Amino acid sequence: MRNASALVIEVILRTVIRLLAITSIAIGMLAVSGVTNAATLNSAVPKPKYVSATASNAAVTVKWAKATGTSKYRISGYQVTATKGSWKSVKTLSSTVTSVRFTGLTNNSLYRFTVATLSSKYISSGVVVSATPKGSLLGNSVLFGQPADMFLGTADQQLYAVAAGPDAEFISLTPNICSIIGTKVHAKALGDCIIRAIAPANAYYLASVPIDRLLSIGVEPAPVVKTLLWSDEFNGAQGTAPDASKWTADTTDGCGAPYNNCGWGNGERQYYLTSKNTHDGSSQGVLTIQANRQTNSTSYNCYFGKCEWLSGKITTYNKVGFTYGYIEARAKLPAGDGSWPAFWMLGSNIATTPWPACGELDIMEFKGSAPQITYGTVHYANSGGAHEYKGGTKDAMVDLTADYHRYGMMWKADEITFYLDDNVVYSMRKSDSGLARWPFGPNAQGQDPSFYVIFNLAMGGQFGGSIDPTLNQATLSVDWVRYYSIDGVGKISSK
Repeated sequence: MRNASALVIEVILRTVIRLLAITSIAIGMLAVSGVTNAATLNSAVPKPKYVSATASNAAVTVKWAKATGTSKYRISGYQVTATKGSWKSVKTLSSTVTSVRFTGLTNNSLYRFTVATLSSKYISSGVVVSATPKGSLLGNSVLFGQPADMFLGTADQQLYAVAAGPDAEFISLTPNICSIIGTKVHAKALGDCIIRAIAPANAYYLASVPIDRLLSIGVEPAPVVKTLLWSDEFNGAQGTAPDASKWTADTTDGCGAPYNNCGWGNGERQYYLTSKNTHDGSSQGVLTIQANRQTNSTSYNCYFGKCEWLSGKITTYNKVGFTYGYIEARAKLPAGDGSWPAFWMLGSNIATTPWPACGELDIMEFKGSAPQITYGTVHYANSGGAHEYKGGTKDAMVDLTADYHRYGMMWKADEITFYLDDNVVYSMRKSDSGLARWPFGPNAQGQDPSFYVIFNLAMGGQFGGSIDPTLNQATLSVDWVRYYSIDGVGKISSK
């Protein structure tokens, strides 16, 4: 459970516009009053948040959280683009809209969706675009979004020119370098291409990095055979500890043997106790891992002094190991800034192959300060032995602390995929790691790996962040955890 970057949720971040390979068009500068650097403007402009794309039959609904404007950057609207190959549909929406539906799409097809904010603060009399030489031929064309919307740019930056009125037009001030033909800006030679609105006061320019979503719609998954191999329904009597044949409780703050990892490697603020992991005794059957703020100053001390929190952590280490297949838990996550629950796995060979070389699979990580977001992350050692990780996030569009949700992982020898309620959070293939062999597949001797399961509730630390000073209790509730083989692939090992 390490500090993971928030990457793209469920769908893969890709380039927004793919220009011809021979020559690319790049933004050189913006002639904007008070702004001389496009990158500065680009980083300062508010962006839409929590973008999601949900597919149904021949349609996709794109949603986002409203971007918050400032006194310096007033949000005038959004531009949402859907593309499939050369086909494109662009919708320009008002600043109050936070969703749009694209219909009439083709099933079993891959679409890309982008959402970008449009700002009306800065008015420009010209846009300078440089053609970067990548060969001797020139043939790039950059499409307009709509008659009233123009965008220019490379994959990592886009420039929008939005007409305030229906009669605004754009012209090329450097016709020997570029020309406007119909709804295209065409590169004719290397150099600076200057595009200007005929009525500059009617056109607004904004450098922005749109949020990109790649989504395959209407694709029915191939039938699979799921066979339950192992589970814990947590049906024990109230107040009892989890099944000792399956689980062991980790204790302390990580300092000293056998962990020798103060703060659990992340600067966490809790001390783990066996008594914090108990069954609730309900008819549903739930494991509760409860964190409480410590008030007794003489009770437990941590590496930084008095332990601020007492919490729980259980693992199947040296009891049950898992290899490939599908594992899933149904859980309700704790509320409160600073809470950091996790459902994750480590290589069973960690004693002889220390982290990160043993591998780590974070099926669910969560922080209370972002109650709609779950994280899925793959950790490993690169070819030089240094820690690397790749992962993504999923916006549930609902508060994950309000009810139970299912968090799962499909594990194949060459691919890891994390899920939230059957929706992909993040997927990584072995080839993405750049390793000839990775810890989640067979080793050089052809032996398959084994991993053990962990549930814990950390507080604070590098990922959890600042703890709400008014928070005194947080609870991770786990209804069940189940492990399946898929089409006969998957096995458990017990000790």
